[in-house]
Amino acid sequence: MHRVRRGETALTLAARYGTTVKAIMLANQLAHPEFVEPGQRLVIPEPPEPGTDWPMLGRDPRRASDSPAAPASPPSHRWTRRAAASRGFCPSAPVTRYGLVYVGLGDGVYRALDQRTGAVRWRAGAPAARAGGGSGEGFGAAALPAPVVYDGLAYYCVPGGPLRAVDARKGAEIWQVAPADALSTPLAGDGIVYCGHEGGVVAVEAKTGALAWNARLDGGVAQPVALGDGRLFAATEAGTLWALDALTGEPLWRAEAAAGAPVFAELVVALGGQAFDALTGELIWRRTDLGGTPAVRGEALCYPGRWVDLFTGRTVAEADGEAPPAGAPHLLAGDLHLWVTPEPALVAWDAARRELRWSVPLPAPAVAMAPADGWIFVTLADGSLAAYSTTASE
Repeated sequence: MHRVRRGETALTLAARYGTTVKAIMLANQLAHPEFVEPGQRLVIPEPPEPGTDWPMLGRDPRRASDSPAAPASPPSHRWTRRAAASRGFCPSAPVTRYGLVYVGLGDGVYRALDQRTGAVRWRAGAPAARAGGGSGEGFGAAALPAPVVYDGLAYYCVPGGPLRAVDARKGAEIWQVAPADALSTPLAGDGIVYCGHEGGVVAVEAKTGALAWNARLDGGVAQPVALGDGRLFAATEAGTLWALDALTGEPLWRAEAAAGAPVFAELVVALGGQAFDALTGELIWRRTDLGGTPAVRGEALCYPGRWVDLFTGRTVAEADGEAPPAGAPHLLAGDLHLWVTPEPALVAWDAARRELRWSVPLPAPAVAMAPADGWIFVTLADGSLAAYSTTASE
C-alpha cells in the first residue's frame, strides 16, 4: 500500500516500484491514470518480472517457459515430499515464489514447501471426490491443475472444486468462487485470474474473486490459456483457437487448430506444431513432426531437442540422437534447454554449442518441473515432488 504524495503520478509510481501503469490501474480500479490524488492509498502490484522464480505454469502469462538463470552445476537430489496416501491424482506442475515451492500431490492436497528443506509451510485443498480410476501412478490418473502465485496470493483449483485464493506465505484463505464447472489451470496477469472451463473461459478479479467476464466458446478449455498484448488465447476441445479481449472477454478472432496449450510469442501464437498471426489468427506455418507446448527464446520456438524459426517454422538447431516424445516436460534455463527423457532422466542441452551438457537419472517418470534460484523441482508420476540442488556448494 502506498500513500500518494504531491507530484506523484501512476507513471512515476510504476517506475519507482518496477511495475506498470496498467497493473496499478487494474489493482485500484482506476478508469484513467490521471485519477491519482495526494493522500490517496494505492495498492502497488508486484513487478511483473519474476526474476529466477517460476510463479505459474510456463513462468509468465505468455507461457514462454524461459528462465534467465542456468543451473550452476548438474542437479543433485536433496529431498522428496510424498503424499501420505494417494487418492488417484497425478500431481500438478510445481511453481516457485518467496522461497517456497507450491504443488498439488497425489492426495489432491496443495502444499507450500520450503525450497531448501521440503518442510510444509501450509496445506489446503482436499478434493471433493477421489480421482477416477487408477492409483495415481502414471499419466492415466486425473491431473491436478498447476497453482499460480501472483502479487502475494496463491490460486489453485482441484478437479470438481472452486477456484481458491490464499495468502501465499501463510495459506490463510482469502476467497473462493465457483464461476464455472471443470476449471483448468489458472493464469494471473494485470490484476485478473483466468481459467478455462467446460464451456469456455472465465475471468475474475485477482484480489476479490469478483466475476469480470465469462466467455462461452464452442467447447471446453481443458488446457492452460496464454496472455499477451491485451489478448487471451485459448484452444477448445472442439478444435478452435480463440483470441479474446483480455479485459472484456469479447472474441477477436478464431481459427481451426488442434486442442492444446497456446503460447504467446510477441507477433505469433504457437499451438503444438502450428503458428498463427496473433493479430488476425491467420495460419503462418504448420509442421506435423512437432508437438507439445514449445518454449520461446527470441525468434525461436523451442521443442525438446529441436529449435525452429518463429516466423517460418524451419529448424535452426537440433540435438543429436532420438528426439524426446512430444509433450515431454521441458524448459529453458539460461543457456540450457532442459527436458525429460523416457528412461527417465533430466538432461541439459546447450543449444549454442549443440551438445549435451549433462544427464541426471530420475526415480520415476516426470510430470512437470520448475526452477528457482539454485534449485529444480520435479513432480513425478508416483505422486511425489523431488527437489534437486543446482548449486555446487549445496
